[in-house]
Amino acid sequence: MTGPPRVAICGAGPVGLAMALELARFDVHSIVFERHPGTAVHPKARNINTRTMEVARQWGGGVTRRLRELDLPEGWTDQIVYTRTLAGEEYGRVTTPGFSGSGDHLSPERPVLSSQDRFEPVLLRAAIGSGKVTVRFGTEVIRARDEHDHVRVDVRDRSTGEEDHVSVPYVIAADGAASGTRERLGIPLVGRAAGSHNINVHFRADLAPWTDQRRGVMYWVADAGHRGVFQPLDGAGTWLCQISYDGNPVVRDSFSAERCTAWIRQAVGEPELDVDVLSISPWVMNVLVAERFRVGRVFLVGDAAHQMPPTGGFGMNTGIQSAHNLAWKLAAALDGVAGPELLDSFEHERRPVAASNAQRSFDNSRSVWAVAQAGRGEHPDGLTPREAVARAHRYGNFAGMEFGHVYDSAVITSDGSPLPTPADPVEDYVPVARPGHRAPHAWITQRGRPMSTLDTVRHGFALVCSGVRPWVALAAEHDVRPYVIDDPTVRTAYGIGDTGAVLIRPDGYVAARWPHDPGRTTAADVRAAVQRARGWS
Repeated sequence: MTGPPRVAICGAGPVGLAMALELARFDVHSIVFERHPGTAVHPKARNINTRTMEVARQWGGGVTRRLRELDLPEGWTDQIVYTRTLAGEEYGRVTTPGFSGSGDHLSPERPVLSSQDRFEPVLLRAAIGSGKVTVRFGTEVIRARDEHDHVRVDVRDRSTGEEDHVSVPYVIAADGAASGTRERLGIPLVGRAAGSHNINVHFRADLAPWTDQRRGVMYWVADAGHRGVFQPLDGAGTWLCQISYDGNPVVRDSFSAERCTAWIRQAVGEPELDVDVLSISPWVMNVLVAERFRVGRVFLVGDAAHQMPPTGGFGMNTGIQSAHNLAWKLAAALDGVAGPELLDSFEHERRPVAASNAQRSFDNSRSVWAVAQAGRGEHPDGLTPREAVARAHRYGNFAGMEFGHVYDSAVITSDGSPLPTPADPVEDYVPVARPGHRAPHAWITQRGRPMSTLDTVRHGFALVCSGVRPWVALAAEHDVRPYVIDDPTVRTAYGIGDTGAVLIRPDGYVAARWPHDPGRTTAADVRAAVQRARGWS
């Protein structure tokens, strides 16, 4: 790595590595400390959703291509299957465009279903390959002390016990649910703790007789004796299952390979099934959000900032998208061009998203639990299993939740337009270039070549505008790259007609919009909006 690090990142999980990649995109050097000796060895997270793939699209170096090579084979991501056992009664199915992709009318990307132990090395190679990231495995952060104009980060080599330190302008806590950084800062978590207790089992088995004719991204199983889920990791016999238990530590510790094998055989409905258990990992489902995402020069991201049920796969994705929100702001602060409100906007914009995603993920968990209740004849409303499955339609259908979050902060310039009103804010997404919204994807032509509007912000702020000449001059005046749009359909979708413009931030969110030409929008209006977007009120 050339040059000293400007940011220290605690944790080299997917969110910490994504933070390093985002900072590298803005030419900010970082150092990442990870207490474990290497990348994840247990599958953990599986879903890299479409919005996160849009983030990865900006990292270059073929990252999205390498991630896509890890994707489940075609046909495995189209539905969730609910059964009593894999070999037994089927309760129903739900289609899942959230996991299979909603088509290129919403995004040029589509989700990837794999496992954390497979895609973390891709992120690690890309981060190191950028030449702007140093990663130190086996190194524990023991304290991060804010000393007003910098943060002193004290670390310990876990193999030798040797202590060292670095001084950096900013620190990112991406050190997981048990974040020592968050604890030392005294930031409380609010919400529901210990909602349920589970055992993850990574194993190999031939489940093809019960899955090949109804391939699915998940198979939820439930009867009087068991409740859990089977998740294909490669479509070729490697699986992850989650086993629910009552939280008793004695029960948790009793889940040996033999007991997990017995549970898998019972849940499949095949007592002679050959099972090879690869790893076992207990975990607790929480619905918690940190009360603050920032203390001085230290910022929380990922599970350090929020913990949510895995139902929907939003934990890691919310963390990576928060890193996307924060990195360009830190880069601006390090370059001396950020106003005081820009870094404050991180918490104002991302904490509501985290809280909403945590609640929606919990709702998904409850809908799955309701199917299990119905399967035992214990649903409080007397629903049959098939009726309970029908009510679980939001799980796997979440375009509104993925693309429709709105930022309302001091760095957004409102244009007074009303919020869109989708029929279901979780399932339905209304593409709109209203300030505070993700700029909608559309295919445009630039220099004779097609590109997505999402790619206009690869290098900073962009001004998507009509062909009225003053917009180009105003963009140049404020170090904003202009993109003249000829397609009237795209102009209409962006709400700029034949004469307006939209200012898009480096994270792809709309900072300001002017539906009229510069003759009715003064240069001072544009200047004020650009300054506000950079944190100067």
